[in-house]
Amino acid sequence: MARFAGQIPSRLVSAIVTAVVVVCCAAAWGGGLEIPDLGTVAIGRGTAFVARADNLSAFHYNPAGLAKSKGPNLLLGINLIHLDVGFTRAGSDMWIVGGPGGEPVAECPPGEICIADPALDYGYFPEDATSYRRVTSASKLGPAPMVVFSWGDVFGVEGLALAAGLLPPSSFGAPSFPKEGPQRYALRSAHHLIAFPGIGAAYAINRYIQVGAVFLSGFALLEQHQAIRPVPQLNNDRDYNERRDGDADLLLDADDPFVPTAIVGLLSNPVDWLEIGASVRFPARIEAEGTLEYTAPTRDMPDSHLAPGRDKVVVRQHFPWLVRTGVRYVHRLFDVEVDFVWENWSSLRAFEVDIDAAIDEGNGSLTEMPDAEVPKHFRDTYSVRVGGDVEVWPEHLAVRLGGYYQSSAHPEDNSTFNLDFPFGEQFGLGGGLTWHSCRWLDVNVGYLHVFQKDVVVTRGVVQQQGLPLVLGEIEQVIGNTVNNGKYEVSANLFGLSLEGHFN
Repeated sequence: MARFAGQIPSRLVSAIVTAVVVVCCAAAWGGGLEIPDLGTVAIGRGTAFVARADNLSAFHYNPAGLAKSKGPNLLLGINLIHLDVGFTRAGSDMWIVGGPGGEPVAECPPGEICIADPALDYGYFPEDATSYRRVTSASKLGPAPMVVFSWGDVFGVEGLALAAGLLPPSSFGAPSFPKEGPQRYALRSAHHLIAFPGIGAAYAINRYIQVGAVFLSGFALLEQHQAIRPVPQLNNDRDYNERRDGDADLLLDADDPFVPTAIVGLLSNPVDWLEIGASVRFPARIEAEGTLEYTAPTRDMPDSHLAPGRDKVVVRQHFPWLVRTGVRYVHRLFDVEVDFVWENWSSLRAFEVDIDAAIDEGNGSLTEMPDAEVPKHFRDTYSVRVGGDVEVWPEHLAVRLGGYYQSSAHPEDNSTFNLDFPFGEQFGLGGGLTWHSCRWLDVNVGYLHVFQKDVVVTRGVVQQQGLPLVLGEIEQVIGNTVNNGKYEVSANLFGLSLEGHFN
């Protein structure tokens, strides 16, 4: 190992920092990667709401629906999100490394240079030789407030509405796992917050067509905590790479105060019993700037640290186009809506990371950390959402029911599936009610349970960062595979909102 000592900080630590930094943003917003949407009335309908859009959560689903409001209106809502993530890690199982792209393969292809590294783990804790235990996130009820104010027929212009609001993220941003658990190289804990204040306007062109737009200026606060391996063992002692005294600790803290985007919408009511809706959310780009904190391991490089003033990082990532369409059948006592939602996550092939940091090995010698890209290879996602309301006591009480199906954004083989994005193919079932307590106040209650098929990863490509080796013309970083195993995910959403109508 001595002859590689000078390479470890520049190659290994930069790769590790890159892997940690880039996961922080993406768990913050995106239907294809998380729960589909928020809003008390909408979640009770399985989030089928783009064609109805008749309360102030239209600010999020379809701004054209704001044109239905008359006079001043105020929505105060809160959604509580409980996310349950279980992970049973499997070992690396000695996969041969060195395929055409440097990925793990079952056997070495003809003409390729491959290795079967004996340091890769068999799936146990070396301290007591026990198998990796199942770990769960220490989930809490994550509050997500929604506040929207609108004024219909403003300035005496019939059909014109102006609005302002604050939209929460459709995610749970504070997972926490055991600090010394087998998942520690993927995630120890994270705290993410992205919210979107904005303004909007809508106009009813005539009885049949309404249009609207919302302009949002979001902000992002990101923090992530993870274990890393500064000095891996590659040849003889496979236990070494899982010993806790060889772990270092990395903490990222970054923010972006300006994340602009917009939503435009259209509603049509060609006949009394039919409504058609569509909306488009424009891409948004996060450029979060922040700092890194590095804690050295107790066993190796105990005196290593980030050089003073050389701890800066910038994370760049974009969120894709989102298109919603919906058709709604309207009856005097009930309605039924079917929506289709598409998001082009395939446009996100990699995360971009700019690093201005250097490692001091403890002797004053600084090693620069280069910029990097981390591939994710997402696919476009789609979802089908069906829901409706029934007026069980007209003008007093309405109940609702709905559900949805949503595809996964991960590659078909789930090779990049990991705790940073533990969201795959999903089903949801929701219900709720609205009590018209008086002429000017509606009380809404909603609930949605998210079911997710268990995901088993057997050919994971997410590894501990290790010593770079040259395999033919490929430079490959070797380490234990950390995303093999079984993922069990579910979520519960609770919604409560008050909507006042003061016209």
